[in-house]
Amino acid sequence: EPLERLTLKGHSTTVTCCGISQDGRTLVSGSHDKTLRVWDVPEGKAIQTLGGHSEWVRCCCLFADDTRVVSGSNDNTLRVWDT
Repeated sequence: EPLERLTLKGHSTTVTCCGISQDGRTLVSGSHDKTLRVWDVPEGKAIQTLGGHSEWVRCCCLFADDTRVVSGSNDNTLRVWDT
């Protein structure tokens, strides 16, 4: 039976996407609240909130070097963020 290891709370509405770094220490999530959050997984807390989309975030992922995030939104834009 699967065991839940961690619950991350911070978005104000539905989480639509997430991606995790290769080392498993950083996670990025996107939401209907039009923001992305960057999470420190070992600490279990948000370390950055990225806002700028005018509509909800549909997809997100971390670059392979974990220095940037790319997000796609219902506002018809892709955005690249420094983390």
